[in-house]
Amino acid sequence: MNCAQCKHNQCSTVGQNCTGVGVEDIIEMYAGDDRSIMTAAACTEGRHYMQMCRLEESAAFAQELGVKKVGLAFCIGLSAEAKVIAAYFTKFFEVHSVCCKVCGMSKEHLELEQIQAGRFEAMCNPKTQAKVLADAGTELNFSIGLCVGHDILFQRASVAPVTCLATKDRVLAHNPLGAVYSRYWRRKLGIDGVV
Repeated sequence: MNCAQCKHNQCSTVGQNCTGVGVEDIIEMYAGDDRSIMTAAACTEGRHYMQMCRLEESAAFAQELGVKKVGLAFCIGLSAEAKVIAAYFTKFFEVHSVCCKVCGMSKEHLELEQIQAGRFEAMCNPKTQAKVLADAGTELNFSIGLCVGHDILFQRASVAPVTCLATKDRVLAHNPLGAVYSRYWRRKLGIDGVV
């Protein structure tokens, strides 16, 4: 499979199946909680397509799932944004939030590379973020700007399902697709002319 290079996308337009995975197998994949998530996602998309920003869609999706308690796992560098997001979500849900530096543990304890040697640097602590939210009983968690890799550890450790509300990109104002949309960045990355 190399869908990124497909020239026709007929799976989307006429239902072409290039995988050999049968309809019954796919239906079986989406049972139980996964079916509930798929249903809520389809309802959110169908009812609000091109009408809501991601923040609004996230709240609508959670409401469609019947969620009462949400968790925010955020990068300390996006504390101000997390505060605004929490204020919005508080209109609909009980909100629990935890920053990446929770516990204030030095990177030295895990022998992690520091940004600047010779000074205290608290490590990011995604597994504890997941534990704190699990202990709070959150039913759906939102990742807000966690570092590459730390986001993986958070998602793997989270008891509740996780969706990403914001992706960190310190250079492009937390908009990683800026590198794809910008001719300058495409040239710099050696991918100009691909699209």
